[in-house]
Amino acid sequence: MISLGRIMLPALVIVALAGCANQPRQQGGYGYQQGPPRDYCYDHCGVVRDVEQIYVQKNDATLGTVLGAVIGGVLGNQVGEGRGRTAATIGGAVIGGAIGNSAGGNSGNQVPVWRILIRLDNGRLGSVTQREYPNVRGGDYVEIRDGRVYRR
Repeated sequence: MISLGRIMLPALVIVALAGCANQPRQQGGYGYQQGPPRDYCYDHCGVVRDVEQIYVQKNDATLGTVLGAVIGGVLGNQVGEGRGRTAATIGGAVIGGAIGNSAGGNSGNQVPVWRILIRLDNGRLGSVTQREYPNVRGGDYVEIRDGRVYRR
């Protein structure tokens, strides 16, 4: 007959040693993690180096092209009959579109924008140009999101 002590002693040793076994590492949660934390923004966060207001050329070429094509097509439609009228309409639209594109692209309107230079956490120098005032200054820690700069 086997005594109770002979069975219990090995069972206690096995249970005690099982508690010392290494558990597998899990991503996230508690314990060790491999890689950066989830909210770490290595490639799109950094320190503002400079903020300056600049002026860029406003491009109205698309609107000019459309308006020129419509006006040219209407004027071309007033000339000739049958196939000649169709050709005049198409020719008027093409010529009007070209004139409108040229006029709209050279309208000379400049609009103010803000250029923000940022030393990113990855060591690179980044630049963001946005229409809205960024409300940041040199030395602020910022994040670039959706093409805009936000203070963190």
